Amino acid sequence: MAKGIIELELFLVRHGESMGNAGLTDGLDDDHKSDPPLTEQGQQQAQLLGKYFAEYPLDYLFASGMRRALQTAEAVRAQQPDDGAKQIEVHKIFTECNTGTDCAGKTIAEIKAVLPFAVSAAETDADERIIFHGADDTDEQLLCRGKEAIAYLRKRFHNGEKVMVAAHAAFNTFMLYAALGLSHEQAFDPSFFNTGITKIVFFKEGTGPFADVHLVYMNAVPHLGKEFPYFGT
Repeated sequence: MAKGIIELELFLVRHGESMGNAGLTDGLDDDHKSDPPLTEQGQQQAQLLGKYFAEYPLDYLFASGMRRALQTAEAVRAQQPDDGAKQIEVHKIFTECNTGTDCAGKTIAEIKAVLPFAVSAAETDADERIIFHGADDTDEQLLCRGKEAIAYLRKRFHNGEKVMVAAHAAFNTFMLYAALGLSHEQAFDPSFFNTGITKIVFFKEGTGPFADVHLVYMNAVPHLGKEFPYFGT
């Protein structure tokens, strides 16, 4: 059998533990409540994720415009080798769903003031505010956005690029469904640990062994083993 032609190696990653995950938002201001940062444990998880990807250089690094995803992506970018990704492309399409708020987030310029390596993703408006998607989005609408996200990546990358997207558990589910051609009505709900890695490989049409889209692994946490052994159970 001829060797498949890989067009894109996609790594979907959930952010590290956030103040929201840990139920520690009561003392935060409104801005941080709607867009909570990583906890100390979440920062440690992100650092371990970055150490892991230091051994597997990335060509491109994306993040949603939300603090927890940006902080996670920055920990990865900071540990990339010389031939790895040098910046974080921010795209609103990757922002979380069901946040309970429809308020607009920061612009790229505002994000860049805090995170110098953040840039507006190609084909996006740098002056546009990152939207925090609200609880009124239906699963069908979210799957449509998941399809748009995958289509955006497939359109840009077709030369075997290694691309990581630091996003969120709920929206990663819909990107996974979209990549695998599933509907929004499934009899299962994928689990995504904080900094869990899901790898999907896209082959040039007709060249993939058995299929042109391969789910290589899902929710893998090899980087957390020693410090967070309970993730392996």
